[in-house]
Amino acid sequence: MSNTSAKFNDWEYRNIALAVTVQCAQLVTTLAYTGRADPVQIKACVKPLLVINPDSVEDVYPNVQYFSNGLGALQKALSGEGLKEYAEAMKYVLGMSVLQQQLSAVPSMQAVIAQRMQYPDTLYLDKTDFDVNEESLGTSQKSDEFDYAVLAALYQDTISKLSYRVHVKGNAEHLRNQQVADQIRALLLAGIRSAMLWHQLGGRRWHLFFYKKRIRNCVASIRRNLFALH
Repeated sequence: MSNTSAKFNDWEYRNIALAVTVQCAQLVTTLAYTGRADPVQIKACVKPLLVINPDSVEDVYPNVQYFSNGLGALQKALSGEGLKEYAEAMKYVLGMSVLQQQLSAVPSMQAVIAQRMQYPDTLYLDKTDFDVNEESLGTSQKSDEFDYAVLAALYQDTISKLSYRVHVKGNAEHLRNQQVADQIRALLLAGIRSAMLWHQLGGRRWHLFFYKKRIRNCVASIRRNLFALH
């Protein structure tokens, strides 16, 4: 992912982190009901998991444009326009916020997640084909596609042990599909990561009810900034 030239303040980054959580939740909803979701969006949501010791929030979200759908969904969800459309996704957002709080209270579990995320190469699928470029003939290359089964296993070994559960609704056939289930768990883990950052930046669940207009205005401003970059 390449960097954008846009710079954001702490209040804006707080709402960007919330929007990423919303995008994760919306992708979970789409996968659960249709069995498919935009792979570029999924990868964008999961990539922040690989940033273990960031120097700034910008390091976690270097290209906010990848989260334009989450920003749009958040803006609509906090208005009458999208209240019903995004009700299920926002329920997942609230659930992920609860889970991040529970996770924060268990340092040993945080340590397990951090330890297993220290080896990002294990999160990528190996290509089965070979590079036929003359300069590197016969050498295999790492794919840039995630192995979501690894992240799903991490979710099951950690987050699933917490008392709170996010119950995902959808088409039973799709939910039984292992690939879909792996992507959903990976997105929930990614959503918890962004929900934790949102909380660290001062975000609270009650803000979703009492700061609706302020958050909407902030998100609208961020979207205008991103649009101006094109």
